[in-house]
Amino acid sequence: MKVNQKNLHSIVLFGTFILMIFSMNLSPRILQNGSGQGYDPGDDESASTNSLSIETLVIQGAGYFLEASSSIQSLLNRVELQDFNGFYYSEPEQLVHRAYFNIIFARMTYEQLISLAESTPYNREFIAKLQAFDYHSYMTEMGLNTVVFNRLGEYLENGDITGSFKYIYSNLCALEDQLLAIKNGISVNGAPELSLLWKLNEMCAETTLFGSYAARIFYTIHL
Repeated sequence: MKVNQKNLHSIVLFGTFILMIFSMNLSPRILQNGSGQGYDPGDDESASTNSLSIETLVIQGAGYFLEASSSIQSLLNRVELQDFNGFYYSEPEQLVHRAYFNIIFARMTYEQLISLAESTPYNREFIAKLQAFDYHSYMTEMGLNTVVFNRLGEYLENGDITGSFKYIYSNLCALEDQLLAIKNGISVNGAPELSLLWKLNEMCAETTLFGSYAARIFYTIHL
């Protein structure tokens, strides 16, 4: 089934508009939230809107990703318990379908996010805090995953918030491809290939950790 890109863009833009209405009451939470602080709102109205829109797009992208992740976990649950509950073709297919299109929405949102971030100057004061942050001590104190946290640190200690957006974007593209392969496999074989599910679970977990650690850092620096 082909994706109607025009309709998808309309949905993403509408969601962005709705979130902007409430964004002043939102605070850093789960996935890369708080990164809008890293961009200079400037003195004019358009610059201020850009900074606000960056945070709004982060929130929207996180929402789509987490919705997809929820469907993925439900799919894995069905696979794990199939010896007890059976495995019915229609439900896994629906879960994969739902996850696939939410990942597409997330990927399209990040495309807008990256484009806007690249045209918006950084907030130099916030970037200086990122560069001065003691990443190693924080990682040790919080008991965080070394590989994922160090990967994030490579971006943030260089003040490259936009680069961290691009990293999440590349993961979303990979997840989209993986879900499409699983979707096609179910259509042909009636059941997903186990090796594809293992990889999907690992990719989803790594993306979640990366985004969550970023939100932690932005929240800590903001305090």
